[in-house]
Amino acid sequence: MTLSCGTIRSPTRVIREIKSFPSSTNPFFVQTDDGRGFIKATNNPYNGPALTAELVAAELGTWFGLQIPAFAVIPTCDIDLPMKNGQLVQGPLFFSAEVEATSFDGSDLFLKKLHDKTDIAKLVVFDTWIMNWDRYGLGDANAENLLFAKRDKSRKYDLIPIDHTWAFDGDFPLALNEDDVESPGVYGRFPAFEPYITSETLAPALQRLRSLDRTFVKEVINSVPSEWGVGPVARTTLIELICSRAAFVVNTIEERLIDAPLLPGVN
Repeated sequence: MTLSCGTIRSPTRVIREIKSFPSSTNPFFVQTDDGRGFIKATNNPYNGPALTAELVAAELGTWFGLQIPAFAVIPTCDIDLPMKNGQLVQGPLFFSAEVEATSFDGSDLFLKKLHDKTDIAKLVVFDTWIMNWDRYGLGDANAENLLFAKRDKSRKYDLIPIDHTWAFDGDFPLALNEDDVESPGVYGRFPAFEPYITSETLAPALQRLRSLDRTFVKEVINSVPSEWGVGPVARTTLIELICSRAAFVVNTIEERLIDAPLLPGVN
């Protein structure tokens, strides 16, 4: 299976800084030789695991059918970009393309105008699968990590998830933790999502997740640059976590999301 990294946008150079952000990973909005977008450096305050989470989540999310912005890995940074800790940005860089979109406002304003409303349930399944609490979870809402982009010239919108720094709980252990595999938390379920999450809208997401291929997951993990410091043992553990967690979510999430899930053959 072909990976998505660099297939739509393939920047090789950062040309100029447009804006820097003082948030946890100190990202920059930049112009590259293949369009504008956001970069995160290898030596960001949370180092390689943060970029690994971004890259792996972007690959998995794209495979899952979500509209993840085009992404790539840029080998080096050819210009001096000072971070808030005084260090200059170092590569390889994680690049996420700019998308013309509006941040989620917590209401159903955009939800009712979605081109594909099953994307709502799909996002909840995805965030729960990768344990991404940084969109909605642990009692906090970060609506800026969910965008809505107008679909061509129509009045419909696409749901665009961004920023997966804390996927997999921001941790890459050297041994599989069964508490993580079977963590009961449900993530990404904003209150406004509730009317759109039903057994019917969950079904396509669960069917897709059920088809996850271990070989594909290995390819995703093997694509992580060695400079990001995730060693062979941690990579193996992450493969196990992703696959085991997928099976757990497929088998348990409907009963946690739907009060009375439909029984097979019952209308």
